[in-house]
Order: sequence, then C-alpha cells, then structure tokens
Amino acid sequence: MAIYAYGTPSEDSREFVYKSLTDEQNPVSRFLWSYFPNCDLNRLKTLKWEEMTADEINCWKHAHRLLDFKPGDWVLHINVPEYGKVTAARITSEYEYQDILPESHTDGRHYFRVKDIFTFDRNDKRVHRKLSSRLKLQGCLWQVYCEDEFNKSLNLLQGKSDKELSENHFLVTEANEMMERLTKTIQSNKPGKDMEHFLAEVFKKIPNVIDVKENGSGWKTDYGADLIVIYKTGLLPDLESVHKLVVQVKSYEGDHWETNAVAQLKTAITQFNASSGMLMTTGNRTEALERAFDSLAKEMEDNNIPVRLLAGSEVAQFVLQYGMDVLLGEKN
Repeated sequence: MAIYAYGTPSEDSREFVYKSLTDEQNPVSRFLWSYFPNCDLNRLKTLKWEEMTADEINCWKHAHRLLDFKPGDWVLHINVPEYGKVTAARITSEYEYQDILPESHTDGRHYFRVKDIFTFDRNDKRVHRKLSSRLKLQGCLWQVYCEDEFNKSLNLLQGKSDKELSENHFLVTEANEMMERLTKTIQSNKPGKDMEHFLAEVFKKIPNVIDVKENGSGWKTDYGADLIVIYKTGLLPDLESVHKLVVQVKSYEGDHWETNAVAQLKTAITQFNASSGMLMTTGNRTEALERAFDSLAKEMEDNNIPVRLLAGSEVAQFVLQYGMDVLLGEKN
C-alpha cells in the first residue's frame, strides 16, 4: 500500500474535486494538470520528448507518477473541501482519463475510481504528528511515507482500536502542544533580527553545512535572503557537490497571514542563484500563506528547485533536531 497526497486545487476546482469524491453513484478522485483535451497519460507516454507540445510536457512532468498508482493505495486531497481539511480515499482502479468534463469544467481529466472516502481535520488530535506534518502543502503531488502512522490515525478517526492506541495518542498530542509552546518561547526571546542570528547558529550544526552567512540588514538590502546556507552532498568525498540554500526568516506571533515573505523568497532564489529555498516563520500556517507558498513551489518545481515551508511548531522541531546545544546554551 502506498499513500499519495495532492496539493490544493484552485478555488474554482476545489468544489468540483470534492463533489466528484463524494458522488454516491460513481465516486472518483480527480487530479489536475489536465487542463487541455487529449492529455491522456497513456497517450503521452508513447511520445518522444521532442514530439510533445509545451502543454503536453507540462502535463507529463506534473502528472506522470499517476501511472504508478495501484488499487489499494490511498490518495489524500489536501485542503479539500476547505482549508485545513483532508479528504482521503482508497483507490480501486488503475489510472483512467475523461476527456470531456461535466458542467463546463476545464481541469480534472485524470482520475481514479475510489471507495472508503472520509474527511478529517489535519490538525485533529487523533492524527499522528508525523503524518500531520506531511499533510502540509509540498507541491502538486507527493508520496506520504507514513503508513504506520496513517493506519493508526485512521483507526482513531474511525473509532477503532481506541483503547489500544490511546496512550500513543495522548503522547503525540501533548508533545505537539509542547512544540507549540517552545516555538512561542523562542519567538518571545528572539524577536526580529535576533531570530535570524539564533537560526544561523542552528544551521551551522547541521551535518554537511559548510558556511552560513547572515545576509544584509533588511528587505531590499538582503534581496529576500536572511540566511545563505552553503552545504555539500555526495556519497564519497570525490563525488561531493556544493549547493546553496536561501532562507527567509519571519518572527511572528499568532497566525501568519501576510504573503510578502513568499515573494521575498522567490527574489532570493533568483538573486543568489540558489539550489533550494526555505521560509521559516514562528507564526502559524494560514490558507493565504499556504496558497502563496504552494504557487511558488509549483513554479520552482519546473526549475528543479525544491522549497520548503516551516511554520509554527515545526520551527521548534527543527531547532530540537539540529540545535539542541544552541537552545540550551551549551558550548562545543
């Protein structure tokens, strides 16, 4: 069994996607990136790259993994039917294609037949924290490698094996609450530029990081990159390569609604020819922030530049994972 997640559909497609999932007669899971006729993946896979149009290449790049889906796999629709909700469905067919869509819709031709459809809040206390973190937007399609956590959460959400899993459930819940409190503590003690200095020290502790530059003193002087992290990857020393990560840092209280930070991150990636980008905010995720970041992720995906959003309690998890001694003030 594999678990896949779809990114948020556009506002005009969200209702159509949810209506298709909950159709009592013929429930189907629709995937977008099929906005033009005759974009059947079974046809596109027979074409050579140079034979494809720009639209066909775009469709293939974003949707070709659908051909790997198998009956019994799960698909999770993020922010469907509304922000913060997830609608899950078990796939019962191989990939199928519908060239003519109902009700004048222009996208959603890729689909699978499904069953066992249910909707839950991704922040529900019965959802395992590891799974919940993978249900944040990460592009248009990704695999969720949390089978055990998904099954345990599914049991709790459907009211099964509650006694068996209750101990782990409360541990996860209380640990998550602790992460939220720790992020607030970090933010209150490291506001503004202090947050950048603090996180720079944490990044320096990550294995394979070569250098961390604290860049400039504000927007329009740092070109959107508060931190520039140089790191190396490679299996063997003579096979290593050097990469550049640009980081936009925001010290926020409460919910993070403004989206300027996303635009600043995009500027930073371009200005510094970065290999990857990250937005870190102590504020909580909001639909406005996630939608803006999802748009950036899709754009960067076309250029093979991964981007990541860390928000709220995820900042505390990052600090605990890589910078425990920085947090506790220990010296090397």
